[in-house]
Amino acid sequence: IMKELHSDILIIGGGLTGLMTGYALSPLKKNIIIIDKFDFGITKDANADLRTTAIAEGSKIFFEKINIWPQFSKYAEPIKYIKVVDRTENRKINFYNKNTSQYLGFIIRNIDLKNVIVHSLKTKKNIQLINKVNLKSLVHSDDFIHAFCNKLTIKSKLIIAADGKHSTVRHLLKTPIYHKNYNHSALVVNFHHTKNHNATAHELFFNSGPLAILPMKKIRTHLFSSSIIWSNDKSSVSQLKKIKPNLLRSILEEKVCKYTGGIKKIVDVQDFDLSAHINTKFYDKRLIYLADAAHSIHPIAGQGWNLGIRDIQNCLKAIQEGIDLGLDTGDPYVCKNYHDLSFADTYILYQITDKFNSIFLKDSFVLNRLRQLGFRIIENNKKIKNYITNFAMGI
Repeated sequence: IMKELHSDILIIGGGLTGLMTGYALSPLKKNIIIIDKFDFGITKDANADLRTTAIAEGSKIFFEKINIWPQFSKYAEPIKYIKVVDRTENRKINFYNKNTSQYLGFIIRNIDLKNVIVHSLKTKKNIQLINKVNLKSLVHSDDFIHAFCNKLTIKSKLIIAADGKHSTVRHLLKTPIYHKNYNHSALVVNFHHTKNHNATAHELFFNSGPLAILPMKKIRTHLFSSSIIWSNDKSSVSQLKKIKPNLLRSILEEKVCKYTGGIKKIVDVQDFDLSAHINTKFYDKRLIYLADAAHSIHPIAGQGWNLGIRDIQNCLKAIQEGIDLGLDTGDPYVCKNYHDLSFADTYILYQITDKFNSIFLKDSFVLNRLRQLGFRIIENNKKIKNYITNFAMGI
């Protein structure tokens, strides 16, 4: 007989968002199970996932509120300035936070984030982590939703789908999505360099696509570290990924040496296809979709994970309101309330990043002049600049 477990909340997906959701909801004193098809193991291998995540000031404020920021902060490299350059140096905007006690954001390696959260979850009595679980089907009854998996069944009041861009849950429930393929890939390169980055992030717009340079925490004492995220058409990225490290180094150096100095060592090279999607709704019966399972946006503004963190805040708020009203965690009111809190905000950002990307890619005379004018207005208008800064910070 297959084992059956019971929970108030079942989180499907043990990536950064699923784990973070479990941690954020743990004070509700509800019985929470987190399942994933892979292993949750804390890894000591520094090369496991070398991608980095940009954490906005708004997310950091939330992390402080739920008491996990002190553990994150030792791995976080603050961003004090963001410099945006469009084609030439005379078209630039310099962003900084007028509030000197705050930064614009932080860069943390995914592996460090994951290790901290898993470590914290293991101290929580009301949270159970179960790995190597494959979801097969979902069945509703009046007061529960049943998740049938390869080695057990879980009967839960609420399911939170945090199982990523290619969500199994979404596939099983046939939730419709709007989808956009950019026919671009992002080349992600972590490297050591000679010049101090001074906690500055750069966003450089080329005809081929945007290139971001993100400051990272120093790993070696004698060198500085940064991460490049370069969006380009798919064939260019796959060629760049195949070429010899020395050639790649000289191509990248030509683009970034003004900001980073010489590239001493390329630590890691990965590539990811770029696409965006948004579910037509963020909830179903006794179920809500979070982060990449609900939406994914173009990385042009570095807001992807922060949007997921806002989902977690809205999820916590909706469940807490439901509990205060005497409802169970998966009540239709809770699920619909979460959707109402999250959807409009996400839809706007989905559209903004999409339009932004196309404006910067096109190179017509008119668009060029418009961008030039736009950059000049923003750079010289404190009010507009502060508005954009606060928007990017998520506050």
